Amino acid sequence: MARDQEQFQEDDSLLRGGLMSFGSHLDELRSRLMKAAIVPVALMLLIFLKAAVLREFLAKPLLDALAETGNPPKLQVLGPTESLMVDVQISLWAAIVLSTPWILWQVWKFVSPGLYAHEQRYARLLLPLSGLLVVAGELLLWLALPYLLSTLVHYGTSAPMTVPAAKEPAPNVFRLPVAEEPPASAVAGQAWIDARDGQAYVALDTHRADGALELRRITLDSTGVLTQAFRLQEYVGFVLFTAAAIAIAFQMPVAVVLLGWIGVLDVRTLRAYRRHAFFACAVIALLVTPTVDVISLFMLMIPLYLLYELGILLLVIAPAQAVSEGGVMRNALGVLIGRPKYRPKRTDGDEGDE
Repeated sequence: MARDQEQFQEDDSLLRGGLMSFGSHLDELRSRLMKAAIVPVALMLLIFLKAAVLREFLAKPLLDALAETGNPPKLQVLGPTESLMVDVQISLWAAIVLSTPWILWQVWKFVSPGLYAHEQRYARLLLPLSGLLVVAGELLLWLALPYLLSTLVHYGTSAPMTVPAAKEPAPNVFRLPVAEEPPASAVAGQAWIDARDGQAYVALDTHRADGALELRRITLDSTGVLTQAFRLQEYVGFVLFTAAAIAIAFQMPVAVVLLGWIGVLDVRTLRAYRRHAFFACAVIALLVTPTVDVISLFMLMIPLYLLYELGILLLVIAPAQAVSEGGVMRNALGVLIGRPKYRPKRTDGDEGDE
């Protein structure tokens, strides 16, 4: 009881020290908003100068998937300003993502004076955890994106026409050489097929000031009935939307911990409903996954369920009382040796839940 009284007095003194008038709050809010906006705007302008590099980086998995199926490895631009607007969109999202730590820091500097000491401990645990989960989710998406796009492109492409291969080359037959990589130099009119993307290239003399020859690509389409052609705006929107959805989905442990702290959920209930959670993750993966193959389904379902288990683990390691009193590390060490410092209340489950 004495410890609780000391904690209350400490928190009350901290809160009183941070009291401000309404006008001061408005001035502080205006200042924090301006500071939070400076970095994203500056980053957006800098990134826009190299937006074409990011655009090619995002498009590479799709272009590789198109090339391996015999489709033209290119994206369509259907408006005079489409590529410009795509670059602006990419620059804006990249600037927001990169400046998120700075924005959250400004938000924290604004709200932290009005929080009790134990409330500040809650935020200091959840904010880094949320950021790490977002990074993990985006890395997983980027690793899975080539397979996902390859599956989608193969699904929408029909088999090409074929012809038996000749055992011996026929005489007087014109053939384009197949090169593993572009030649170091070429003469005007020289043509070849690039083995990497299956497209034909020809070197043309366009009378450039530097004397170099320009390469023009001759698109070799698949002879199947269905071929794939993607629009730049739609593809970039698909990637950004998927990235945002993954970032939100990977906040499941944060949601579980918050609900556990306020008493809506507890460890025993979460463990009792594991099968239901597994089924819910399967349904979410089925709705979100744009393909119908089992591998893509499991690639999303398994991480979602592991996040559910991570939420349970975090509640065991960092219950509300441990966070409030700053004893998370001590409790975590206690969990490792089977003797946690903070045991759940009777309504939270029995002692075996640790």
